[in-house]
Amino acid sequence: MNVKKSAPWFYHDAELQSGMSVTLTDEEARHAAGSRRLEQGDALTLFDGRGTIAEAVVGEIGKRGRDVVLTIAGTRTVASPILPLHLASALPKGDRLAVMLDMATQLGMSSFTPLDCERSVVKVSDNAERRWHRILIEACKQSRRPYLPEVQPALSPGALMQHCKGEVWIAHPDGISPTALPSPVGDSLTILIGPEGGFTESEIAMVSACGARKVSLGTGILRIESAAVAMLAYARLTFAANE
Repeated sequence: MNVKKSAPWFYHDAELQSGMSVTLTDEEARHAAGSRRLEQGDALTLFDGRGTIAEAVVGEIGKRGRDVVLTIAGTRTVASPILPLHLASALPKGDRLAVMLDMATQLGMSSFTPLDCERSVVKVSDNAERRWHRILIEACKQSRRPYLPEVQPALSPGALMQHCKGEVWIAHPDGISPTALPSPVGDSLTILIGPEGGFTESEIAMVSACGARKVSLGTGILRIESAAVAMLAYARLTFAANE
């Protein structure tokens, strides 16, 4: 077996057990045979997006790298994060959305809900979920995160609050500094990020009445993706450091 210093990660959405053979196809096969130029006997790591990690070895590479057959040498299960971090955000324009999802996944985002706000400009497109799924996979592979974030249906801020059972923060310039916040109450933390024009007063009043805390990131006006990453980074470093 050709063991490399850092075995690359690949996604396989199926059961992973020691001794079994699995086949990578489509994007993952192209990544293994093309981009990574793996050969027979090379080691790699598989993850199923649900906490199972498997050490595997390349057994056979199909013609033109269209499929890659692997043998699993061993598996282990990683515990889920102690404090799940849920991001509910209005959608930024263009490639900025991909940047936000990528960085949020690296920071440990557990799930993502597109927020349909009164001032939202960008709406969820028909093929968005498949594209987002691929972005999340690549971010997990890069950051070695065994849990793939879930993508939830788009909701308004008010509708979202009906599903929130843990702590909720809403980014707002009139809020308190995150350093002044107590530890989250409940078993999860949901972070709400508004559109470029901000949340309306009615939206703020609605979510505040449901228990959301207004959190300020300073006097500057941040882009959607900047605010999302800043809030997630603070939450992870402060409250989810024991994962």
